[in-house]
Amino acid sequence: MNDARERIHLRWLNVEDAETLLDLQLRNRDVFEEISASDRSESFYTLEGQVALLEGWAKAREEEKRYSFGIFLNTTQELIGEISLFELVLDHTDKWIVGYVLDQRHNGKGYMSEALQMVLKFAVDEAGIKRVEAGALPDNIGSIRVLRKAGFQEIGRQNINIKGIWKEHVMFAVDTTI
Repeated sequence: MNDARERIHLRWLNVEDAETLLDLQLRNRDVFEEISASDRSESFYTLEGQVALLEGWAKAREEEKRYSFGIFLNTTQELIGEISLFELVLDHTDKWIVGYVLDQRHNGKGYMSEALQMVLKFAVDEAGIKRVEAGALPDNIGSIRVLRKAGFQEIGRQNINIKGIWKEHVMFAVDTTI
């Protein structure tokens, strides 16, 4: 298997990526909406909506509250996905969550496993994050496989609001200090 850096690379997404990100979002809208807890109103699916999203991510990165990366193929420079680490405060506890989406056309090729390893390395080496959590719908076998391959352990179940419906998720965590 090729070294991950030969197949994909990660970089910060910025406002100049808005059109490309919008194209990715529109092509995969049905799938992404089924797994995303974020607001995906009609305005989200506009160029202005993506610019606002990217501006928000840049501000959050400056505040060290969110790190959002585009996943790009090295051969074509195509944006094939997005992966983010973001901080939440739940029950007075800070938690770092990883969330990701991948263009359906690239599922099953190992790209997300590679991207997750790169993000976990960033979490340890550059952001000083000690623990990362993630959730996946129980029938999202691919995502569960990616998390387990990266060393995440199941820690329980939690209901998460997806498009106004509470859906049970399998929750995972990995301690990055090990």
